[in-house]
Amino acid sequence: MRFSEKLKELQQKRTAGSQKILSLYLNTDRSSADQQGGEWKIKLKNGLNKFEEYIDEMRNDHDELKGYRELKDKIYKRITGRERELKRSLVLFATPDETLWVMEDLQVPIETSFHWEEKPVLDQLEDLQNNYPYSGIVVINKEDATVLETEMGVLIDEFHYTFDPDTEDWREHQGPFDAAISGANTNKRDEFQERFEANQHRWLKNLSNKIEKKAKKNKWQETYLMGEKGYLNEFESHLSIKETKKTGKNPSKIEPTKIINQVIAG
Repeated sequence: MRFSEKLKELQQKRTAGSQKILSLYLNTDRSSADQQGGEWKIKLKNGLNKFEEYIDEMRNDHDELKGYRELKDKIYKRITGRERELKRSLVLFATPDETLWVMEDLQVPIETSFHWEEKPVLDQLEDLQNNYPYSGIVVINKEDATVLETEMGVLIDEFHYTFDPDTEDWREHQGPFDAAISGANTNKRDEFQERFEANQHRWLKNLSNKIEKKAKKNKWQETYLMGEKGYLNEFESHLSIKETKKTGKNPSKIEPTKIINQVIAG
């Protein structure tokens, strides 16, 4: 499920009586100067403890206190138990009975905050949705192209296109790149190079049409272009998508999450 769909569902959530929703935004960015010593764990513990003290002293509701304590312990253990997996930030929306439990790691910055209310507090999440919408990053090389789909700095899906000189068409492969799907046979490399140069205009136009269809089908809100300058410019000249964002970087050897971090969340 896309994050935008989760956000719509969260916007409809409400509770009644003593049941409350914990909304948690946690900055876990280890590259940040104020996080070098794992300060996020202290903030997490202190933030969760404050609500327990508030419920105990001010609300005088035994059931609410019992439910919150159980939820607090679950949250602390689950988050600190996967410390090495955390990215730059984490968001969590949960109820003590876990009828609501949404936890996501994000590759974009947020401000640490805690809320215990009848409905989820979504202000930061809504800002993130506006700033980092569902987007496509297209990486163009000579014989292949990579498409990364991302939302809020998170890799949602990836597709690879490799040129097949026998059919003179681009083959699509979904998921991580496998060298076995690479296009031209190395024994015919020189011949292929000459054919590609001669037919570059037509073949890149064919690729642009395929990617345009994917962008329309998957409803990209932003499109980023990267890759080898000559092929990138040729590819862009055939693209009818407006408002693209282009960079001359060639990240073909960089893993997808690092590409996304450089382009969108850096």
